[in-house]
Amino acid sequence: FGSSQHRVAAAGVMAVAREVQPIPPVRLRAKVVHGFGRGSKTLGFPTANLGIRWDAVRAPCVEMPVPTDEERAVLNFATTHASGIYCAFGCVEGLPNGGVHMVAMSMGWNPTFADVIAKAIEPWILHDFPEDFYGHHLRLTVVAYVRPELKFGDLEELRREIAADGVFVRTALASPVLSPFAADAFLVQGVTVVSPSVSREDIAKEDEHKAVTYVSSDLATALRQLPPVSPGATRLLLVRHGETDANEKGFLCGGSLDSLLTPFGRAQAVQLGGELQGLLEGANVDLVASSPLSRAVASADAIAARFPGVPRATFEELREMAYGKLEGSRIADVRSEMSEVSQRWRRGETSLRVGGDGGESPAGVAGRGLGKVREGLRGREGGTVLLGCH
Repeated sequence: FGSSQHRVAAAGVMAVAREVQPIPPVRLRAKVVHGFGRGSKTLGFPTANLGIRWDAVRAPCVEMPVPTDEERAVLNFATTHASGIYCAFGCVEGLPNGGVHMVAMSMGWNPTFADVIAKAIEPWILHDFPEDFYGHHLRLTVVAYVRPELKFGDLEELRREIAADGVFVRTALASPVLSPFAADAFLVQGVTVVSPSVSREDIAKEDEHKAVTYVSSDLATALRQLPPVSPGATRLLLVRHGETDANEKGFLCGGSLDSLLTPFGRAQAVQLGGELQGLLEGANVDLVASSPLSRAVASADAIAARFPGVPRATFEELREMAYGKLEGSRIADVRSEMSEVSQRWRRGETSLRVGGDGGESPAGVAGRGLGKVREGLRGREGGTVLLGCH
């Protein structure tokens, strides 16, 4: 790996050198707790704060619970690894639309501030979430060291270098050496959890016309657990597009805007296509279709390339939900409004439009999309249809 050096541009400006130094993967799981509140409010970078059992370092106390293995792992990382900025992949457990994301992680004393009394582990997940996730558990696979922590002259200089850390970490994690860790089983298990009560025998007992949901820890496990396609039925695989420029920059990009895949997003689509090719070997894939937006088209094209001769189609009705006046906004700026709308949807107000009259509702999206999905399945009984959408 090469390094990135920010040269001195003016007197008093610090030069910050960054270099990717891979380390043996460190896997951490801890609850997200409240920190100093500086990440989002003061600096503009919403970092999580991991709970660390510093009490376990002191003499044992009968009143304190014995640290778990996970707590010991977090404490060991904080006490044995160098302070500084790290590259990691991470996922937040328990979120309805969870996933594995790139992480620029700070571990140390935050020397720019004078009120820090203990080391902190502060992951900056390079993804915009519509809501806070305090109290949830965060899983991290830490894979490389970037630079030591530094004391900066003022907050503006600190903000500038944190932003530069984020750019550098994204590039590093998209590299062929580090990107495979996004599929680390430790992380994938945190996105969805296999239900131990579901077996093939349970599946066989289900009425073939009953809608049943099976959740798996990874793609291979999910496909292995599926029963054979029932007579007269069609298997439907839904694929979300890869990471886009809008995702990377934190903009709300719905059906009224288009955004290209990032290099990492293209790599995600290619990797998924390869995995599906191996897992569906011998299966009859009858159609690969997608939304007409370029992010979905490019993702579906990468998958279709693994199944030569399979028909390829685009369905206008699968276009992403329109967000009305919120379209193109920074997610951080409309987080509270999106959170309120999401909560009302969960309470059953599915006809509520997001972003005013120009936006759509879940009921509206379902109304235009489900008919087209049924049309795509019709006449393909016994086969498999894959839809790339949002």
